[in-house]
Amino acid sequence: MGLFGFGNYDKPGPGVSKDEPPKAAPIRFFEILARKFSKLVQLNLIFMIPTIAVCILMVALYLVPTHFIVSISGMFQIDGWASFVVPIPLILLSPFIAGLTFVTRNFAREEHAFVWSDFWDAVKGNWKYFLLNGLVCYAVFTLLSFALLYYYSMAVSNWMYYIPLWMCVMVAIVFLFAQYYLPIMFVTFDLKFTHAYKNALIFTVAGFGRNILVTIILGAMLFAFLNIPLLNITLLVYVLLLVFIIFSFISYLISFAVYPIIDRYMIQAAKRIENGEQKEPAGSVEEEFPGLFSQPAEEGDDDDGDKYVYVNGRLMKKSEMKDSQQEQ
Repeated sequence: MGLFGFGNYDKPGPGVSKDEPPKAAPIRFFEILARKFSKLVQLNLIFMIPTIAVCILMVALYLVPTHFIVSISGMFQIDGWASFVVPIPLILLSPFIAGLTFVTRNFAREEHAFVWSDFWDAVKGNWKYFLLNGLVCYAVFTLLSFALLYYYSMAVSNWMYYIPLWMCVMVAIVFLFAQYYLPIMFVTFDLKFTHAYKNALIFTVAGFGRNILVTIILGAMLFAFLNIPLLNITLLVYVLLLVFIIFSFISYLISFAVYPIIDRYMIQAAKRIENGEQKEPAGSVEEEFPGLFSQPAEEGDDDDGDKYVYVNGRLMKKSEMKDSQQEQ
């Protein structure tokens, strides 16, 4: 019964000894994956609840007889309804990514998580930012789709259009890299939406190597998915992977890869400031760009009385922490 989240909530794992030397990242990745595999299956099954609901909405929209053709420069003709209207329900799936991210982030930093309760608590506490980010992703997807198709069609007759075409490709890559970091920042820090985006865009450079690695792995997974012959048994395997592990595995992969970057430049930096260690390590990104990863002060904030502190896995203002304690 523990697989489905109804038992043994009072028995967290043994954890990791403080005296144990750190292991190489690939070894830790697979050790955690093996140790938390049943939890990841449970997490994926929970995520399938809203996923199935969204898929039903998408199918219903697809069956509506209002499809229309969009012509781009006379070269491309696409089903505008299927391409840009049917995916709209995916926006509603965005808040549930908060649950996936919170649990897999805890696994990545080798902390315990109550899968069922932590999933829904994370959705409840972070749904606004994730929903807003879903809207942003949809808007960027729509604009870039039109732009890429348009500039590609125009580049056939005029090579100058390759310049804006490749600029759009670069924007798409940077935006994709930023999406690796935003969910973790949303569930970990008390930041403004725009400031989280600013940090995520900077992390596309600070964590460039990790971003490339994650993208290659995800690309290889997609390539395998699209190119293995769809025999009956293979199709069954695909369905089983989707239902039981694929979404939680992708979330765990991203969390494990990018969390050390966020921890280094945001969490550890905040702890140094909290402990009065204002000087940043020589050669760090923080030294090169002072205050880059800190939340901008609100008007009227008191430097001594309203600093950001790291409490229970989340950065928050001291004043907000006091208010929360008083409410309790």
